[in-house]
Amino acid sequence: MKRNHFLAGAAVIAALVLPIATPAYADIILVYDRAAFGAATTTSGTDDFEDLEASQIEGELQRTAGSYSYRVAAGPSDAGFYPATFNGDTFLTSTMASDVLTFREFAPNVFGFGGSFFATDAYGAFVPGRTIELTAASGADRIAYTLDGSALSAFFGFISTTALTEITLRTISEQGNVYWATANNVVLATRDSVVPVPEPSSHAILLTGLAAAAFARRARRYRA
Repeated sequence: MKRNHFLAGAAVIAALVLPIATPAYADIILVYDRAAFGAATTTSGTDDFEDLEASQIEGELQRTAGSYSYRVAAGPSDAGFYPATFNGDTFLTSTMASDVLTFREFAPNVFGFGGSFFATDAYGAFVPGRTIELTAASGADRIAYTLDGSALSAFFGFISTTALTEITLRTISEQGNVYWATANNVVLATRDSVVPVPEPSSHAILLTGLAAAAFARRARRYRA
């Protein structure tokens, strides 16, 4: 009876874990470290936005990150961009705080997108502790992630097994305050087919194994 109870418990945990670990957008993973991003990609390029001036820029921007080209738009308004400067550094921000930054029309074979994403105020100064939402699309697959308490120099990125088509960036949970979604040091990268990208299914197997091990330890304590 004890063994049946153990197997049933492990099965319950596995059933709970698997739907979380194997989402529909299984070909896009999240990366929280610049070194890990570099290890899972090959050639990359960075756009630091230092060529932009702190004045309003209308329309979309055609940009490059190393050898990779891309476009970025701010909407739904047509107010365009108003880059911010803070401690001698230049950031990409929209003119309207409510606008969403959309990175798209990437050069062919861009499988990785990363950078520093945070909030700034009306004067362009970094504002700690704000919430930023990023969404990545790769064909029909899409994944959204919320950065709580985004930091000025923290790295965050997406890596896909197919070419990325769009990245969006916006602020959420304003609570009556106005903040701007801001990007800095945007990195675009490609990846070779031999460079492994962790599969969510492998995480599911790991979590299921951990669940079974936990029940095994509990069963041994019960028998003792």
